[in-house]
Amino acid sequence: MANRWQPKLPSLKKQLKRGFQNFVMNDTLAQIERECERFCRVPRVPIQKVTVVGAGSDVGRIACLFLKQQKVVKVLAMYDEFPQSGVLGVANDIAHIDTSCKVVAFQGRMYLKDALHEADVVLICGGAYLPPPHCFTMDRDLFFQNMQHVRTASLAITEFCPQAIVAVQTPPVDCNYALCAHTLKLAQVYDKRRVLGVNAVNAMRANQLFCSKVGSDPSKGHVPVVCGCGRCTRVPVFSAGKDGGGLDTSTSNCLTRLVREADDMICRVKCNNEQGHLSIGFSSARFVINLMKGLFETPSFIDSALVEQGDPQKCYGMQYCATPVKVGRGGIVEYQIPSLNGAEMELLEQSKCDLEDMLNLGTCFGLGDEYLMHPCKFFPAPWCFPEECKVCRPCGESARI
Repeated sequence: MANRWQPKLPSLKKQLKRGFQNFVMNDTLAQIERECERFCRVPRVPIQKVTVVGAGSDVGRIACLFLKQQKVVKVLAMYDEFPQSGVLGVANDIAHIDTSCKVVAFQGRMYLKDALHEADVVLICGGAYLPPPHCFTMDRDLFFQNMQHVRTASLAITEFCPQAIVAVQTPPVDCNYALCAHTLKLAQVYDKRRVLGVNAVNAMRANQLFCSKVGSDPSKGHVPVVCGCGRCTRVPVFSAGKDGGGLDTSTSNCLTRLVREADDMICRVKCNNEQGHLSIGFSSARFVINLMKGLFETPSFIDSALVEQGDPQKCYGMQYCATPVKVGRGGIVEYQIPSLNGAEMELLEQSKCDLEDMLNLGTCFGLGDEYLMHPCKFFPAPWCFPEECKVCRPCGESARI
């Protein structure tokens, strides 16, 4: 005989219909509730959550400002480890924007787990942003300052949201992307379709420079940037732009130099040892928005991302390369490899050495291996040697003649 005092539980269909939810009173029960959801027969409804690690930095603040305005982002989690970043105050300020996106903030490493829980996209930004006056030395010094920040975030992702798409923006992106990817590989949660290095600012700058030169609308075109994300590894493909075939060699070389040295130029103009945080933050936010649209709406196009290629033979023989990609519900669904002209292919060949060295540096610290400098650093390529000086005849000989 049934106990008449036993409460009757509503059916599963009625629970789903009226939005059934268990309300818990402490952290222990909340953790049990989350663990039960992993084995529950009720399908998990994605909450469309974006977590920004390093949200208290200048780039993180600007990215969060733009992400708050997007309907595709339902929950924006802002996390920063350091109290001096003031992420709680920044989150309260951004939360006053009257959009449907919910803002939550977390400060301190003990709350990193809560910030990453159920995240669909994780943007790793922040760290030290220093001007690179020298391509090789400063990139390595910058990596040693930021590697622990990226390493901590990557380890937490493997534990608390291994299903999320990870976008690595902390400079230098070439090294930190490799560090994050191989950290995920060690935890056996790596999926090459769901780990991307953010190269959006370089493609955005290349597109703006190209369109201002040819007089076209930047919003209606794009200029891809291939190879890598660093100063000596980024290769803008101006020939792929609309009317790009009309650019002469000198103009194309000048625009390429502007794209490669953009960080130094902005730093000299701003006179405060800062890079272009506004453009970096905006491009990073647009990168994440395209990821979210591809996951929850229709497949979206990303103009440049450093990824592991599906078929290296089709991508200039490179396993890791920045190229345009298309993102769908499972992550990257298509790799779009642009065709290069002769000058761009020559620049790509020169940049491969630096990219391989930067990737190797991040990989070694991710796996705990000993780092060995790339052989091309000891034996420079033929184009690195200066031309021999012409030997002129002595003045006395010419006088006798």
